[in-house]
Amino acid sequence: MVPALMKISPVFLISLSVFLGGCQMAPGPAVSLVDLQLTQATAFETTAAFTLRLSNESPEPVQLTGGVYKIYVNGLYVGEGLTGDSMDLPRLGTATQTVTVHLSNLRLLTRLRPILESKCFDYRLKVILYGKPPAGTMRSESEGRLDARDFPLPPVTPSSRSLAPMSEK
Repeated sequence: MVPALMKISPVFLISLSVFLGGCQMAPGPAVSLVDLQLTQATAFETTAAFTLRLSNESPEPVQLTGGVYKIYVNGLYVGEGLTGDSMDLPRLGTATQTVTVHLSNLRLLTRLRPILESKCFDYRLKVILYGKPPAGTMRSESEGRLDARDFPLPPVTPSSRSLAPMSEK
């Protein structure tokens, strides 16, 4: 008697491996963080504008139609940004893209104090880029370290909207 596994056709196995191999995402352009601006904050969420540099090391241009950008701080997932903007990435060239990212303050709450005290943190970007054919869906990942001591803060100036108590007459 022949075991059931030995009855599988070689044609089926080859077809299955081609199909599964076709489902994998191609490596995409390298993505690096260029700038970070906090734009809005509420009790539960902070909105930030991440300026990212996409580098195309391919001799062919890539036409992007959108992307998903997941952000991790010190190993903790803190939020994501989505864009449906089209962008042409030149062959053997770079381009920048600004993505609005929504960061979860609740996820950062337990780790915020050590980050603020150390004034530096590690970040990781996990990116899925959608391109026009033949590029298709691509994946990219990058990581780095930001040190707030390298970015001097502007001086604080008095504001006319001070919360100081008014003097009594």
